[in-house]
Amino acid sequence: MASACFIAMPGPALAQRVDDNVITNANDAFGQSVGNERVGLYSNEDVRGFSPVDAGNARIEGLYFAPVDRLPNRLARGSRVRVGIAAQGYPFPAPTGIVDFDLSAASDADQFTIGLERAQFGSVLGSLDSNFALGSGLRAYLGGTVRRQNRHEGGNFKSWIASGGVAWRPYQGASVIAFWGKTRTYDDEAAPALFPGGDALPPQIPRRRMIGQSWSDRDNTQEVFGALAKLPLGDWRIEAGLFRAVRRVDANFTDIFANLRADGTVANRVMVVDGNNRDRTLSGEARVVRSFADGPLAHRVTLSFRGRTGDRRFGGVQRISLGPSSILFADERRRPVITLGVDDTDDSAQATLGVAYTLTRPGRFLVDAAVAASRYSKTIRFVSAGLVTSNRDRPVTGSITGNYSLTPRLTFYGGYMRGFEEVAVAPQNATNRGAVPPAIRTSQTDLGFRYGLNKGLSLVAGVFQISKPYYNLDDQLLYRDLGSSSNRGIEVSLTGALRSGLTVVLGNVLIDSRITGLLVDEGRIGARPVGTIRRRSIANIDWRLDGGASPLSLDAAFESLSARVGNPSNSLYAPPRETLDLGMRYRFPLGKTRALLRLQMANVFDGYGWQVSSNGAFLYSAGRRLLAELRFDL
Repeated sequence: MASACFIAMPGPALAQRVDDNVITNANDAFGQSVGNERVGLYSNEDVRGFSPVDAGNARIEGLYFAPVDRLPNRLARGSRVRVGIAAQGYPFPAPTGIVDFDLSAASDADQFTIGLERAQFGSVLGSLDSNFALGSGLRAYLGGTVRRQNRHEGGNFKSWIASGGVAWRPYQGASVIAFWGKTRTYDDEAAPALFPGGDALPPQIPRRRMIGQSWSDRDNTQEVFGALAKLPLGDWRIEAGLFRAVRRVDANFTDIFANLRADGTVANRVMVVDGNNRDRTLSGEARVVRSFADGPLAHRVTLSFRGRTGDRRFGGVQRISLGPSSILFADERRRPVITLGVDDTDDSAQATLGVAYTLTRPGRFLVDAAVAASRYSKTIRFVSAGLVTSNRDRPVTGSITGNYSLTPRLTFYGGYMRGFEEVAVAPQNATNRGAVPPAIRTSQTDLGFRYGLNKGLSLVAGVFQISKPYYNLDDQLLYRDLGSSSNRGIEVSLTGALRSGLTVVLGNVLIDSRITGLLVDEGRIGARPVGTIRRRSIANIDWRLDGGASPLSLDAAFESLSARVGNPSNSLYAPPRETLDLGMRYRFPLGKTRALLRLQMANVFDGYGWQVSSNGAFLYSAGRRLLAELRFDL
């Protein structure tokens, strides 16, 4: 069939099993997850210095989806970052990359897996994944998790996840899936957010010491449900999905230490209280795909309509001054009277019609071109201020990408994309906290190659540049457009089997992030965005003894980060840091049950480092900790 000539999309997803191993399953070093394990240079929140989820570039089984939070980890079996050559042949690629989630309900194999985990600092977790036949061509998935998590900043939280789905395969290659998932997180004490006031780092806080307020318990619920269908009809294919995502925040607290002194004290500690907020999206996509052959050439034409509506209720914030305080001891205060204000509203809608054409000659080249036109609107009502802001836009976006195989081992790739993407929500320390600016125009160029060193080992190297407007806090803490940003970089991935049983995932990315604009020219902000790094390097090794036949495997994960920009003036940097994790897996029979014992020592050398968010908040890294898991395939 002509359609078989195109780059294959991922097969049916499976809920996490005894034999799952994210290192051995990785196709490249750019980002992949399986269950609760992740490997790669990038994550769902950070691709080439930006968040594809915040940008609106999320997919479920390849179909457009607008999330409001992370997907429940039982609902989604895993995810993969589509960037560089991994985005070649993928319908309607986007700047900032795409995160594609796999559904647990898409499995077509029987399963009943129980997981018991002792996580960091005595945390406990239990999980269930099951997939079973209901009848001919009809299957069901049920999964869930209960957790009590002890946080590395002190305090703890509780959460549970429930998910389920039904999959119907009416004929060969066709599938119809309906699913539902819900997450509840509660009793979650807010950890302090530290904002240094000068050029000195915060003093080291003793790990696991609870210095937040015992009454700052956050409580939120997220629910995702939807349905999708993929129906091949000869040379035609129909794909459609409709998804609903809802997040309700009943209580939220942000403990802010602003203008933190070098001795760990502040003149005024502020607790920002929020609640009764809601964020809902309805999103989806419908595609008609026509594939046909012309001698050695294969053609694919895709007509797509995707859209979303968003309905947010935010604001009503109460800011409570707690006065002078310190991060070096538990400075407990009496719970104040909390009176929230009225909520502001944010309503948005977008509809996009696109057409894409792919031409390929198997083993030789691929060319993919796409163009899309959108209608976009956003209206924000700041109720207490009596202010209404509206924005409407009709952007035209597109892409042209391709690759050429010079030899069976060597393939060159490249592409140019123009996108229309969302902007992250204003952070907790912004005066317009929770506000979302209108969507922005973005662009990306990349160029690189893939070389097969042997049958199982692949090298990918490339350069890229991403350009977009730069939103962050000004000197009045107002979240707004501060200029233009450009991320230029070099990324390298080496993945595969060095020999039987020995698998590596090695990666390195160098990024030059720059801001341009009037504020930089006037010296009011530095030329580098807050929270950015110049380099990330990773090395993951999995060694299954006896050439891959042993029940025992050993693994190691090493990560090295360069210094991170710590404030808008670029006068403060969080130091470079390195971490090493060591682990093992032992697979064994337990009667008729297949079992796995998983042990891991994270941050073996107990390194102390600082993470910095894009709004300048400092948070210390987790210390050495032991993770243990038992998993059973019944």
